[in-house]
Amino acid sequence: MGNSKINPKIYSALGQGGSMFGITLPDVARKKDNVIVLSADMSTPAGLDKFKSLYPDKFFNLGIAEQNMIGVAAGLTDEGYKTISVAQACFVSMRCFEQVRQFLGYMHSAQVLVGIGSGFSLTLMGNTHYALEDISLMKTIPGMTVIAPCDALEAMKALEAAVQLESPVYIRLYGGTVTPIVYHEDFDFKVGKSVTLRKGKDLQIIATGSMVYIAMQAAEILAGKGVSASVVDMHTVKPLDIEVIDFNAPFIVSLEEHRMVGGMGDSLADYLSQYNSHPKLLKIGALDSFSIVGDYPYMMEQNGLSTDKVVERIMSFINR
Repeated sequence: MGNSKINPKIYSALGQGGSMFGITLPDVARKKDNVIVLSADMSTPAGLDKFKSLYPDKFFNLGIAEQNMIGVAAGLTDEGYKTISVAQACFVSMRCFEQVRQFLGYMHSAQVLVGIGSGFSLTLMGNTHYALEDISLMKTIPGMTVIAPCDALEAMKALEAAVQLESPVYIRLYGGTVTPIVYHEDFDFKVGKSVTLRKGKDLQIIATGSMVYIAMQAAEILAGKGVSASVVDMHTVKPLDIEVIDFNAPFIVSLEEHRMVGGMGDSLADYLSQYNSHPKLLKIGALDSFSIVGDYPYMMEQNGLSTDKVVERIMSFINR
C-alpha cells in the first residue's frame, strides 16, 4: 500500500470488516487464485457482500453452523485452498473451540479465522454475544497467531499478512462502521512486531485492538497532568513482541477490551515474572463479571474502559 492509496476516513466509515473484506479481500483474491471465503451467515454484517458479488465461486455461506464451517474449511485447506472463515467472534472462538483446536492446532490447518464483533461490540445482544474470552482461548492453541487490529487500515494490513502465513491465524475485529482512526498515514505492518505510537518516560501503555485509540487519548490527558506516557500498539497478541517491553519504565499498563484473565495483560505478566526486577504492571480489561447490558459507551464505562476511567485507574496506580 503506497501513501497515495491510503484514505483513512473512507476506511473508518466502512469499519474494520467493510475495509478488510470490501477493499483488501478482492485485491487478495485477484492475486491468489486459491482463496476461498466461508461465512457463518455473516456476509452482510461482516461487509462481504461486495466480495460475494465479485467472486461468487469463491464464497460459501455455511449458515449458522460455525463448527461445520471449520471442518469444511479444513477439508478445503487440505486440498490446497487458502480459506478465510468469518463468524461472530464469540461463536468462532467458543462454540468452535474443539474444532479449531483439532484442525488448526493439532492438524496444522493453515486457515485464517476472522472473528467480527469482538469485545462489547454487539452491545444490546447481551452477554451471550460478547467476545471477552476469545484471545484467551485462541492463544492456548499451539502454533496459532492472534492479531487484534486497532483500526480499519490495520485490519486491512492484517489480512494481507495473514494470507501469506503457512500457519493458522485468528484476526479479532471490533465495532461496526465509523471506527476510530489510529493510523492517518501508511505504516509497516509485521506480524509479531508491535508499533510504538508515542514515546514517554514515566510509564508505558501497551494496548491492543480497540483500546489503542483509548490509550492515545489517555496519554494526551496524562500529559496534561505531568505524566509522560509512551503508547504501544500490540496488534499481535501471539506471538507477543517482548522486545518492545521497556524495563526502564517505572510502570507498565496493559489495555484490552477482553477479560484480564488469559488476555494480553496475562501474557505480559507471565513474561515479566521471569525477572527479579521489572516495572510494576497494571492490567486494565473487562471486569471479571457479566455486565448489565447497554450501548457501547455504557458498556465501556461500566467496565472501566472509557478514557476517563482508564486515566483515573492509571493515576491511582502510579500515585499509590
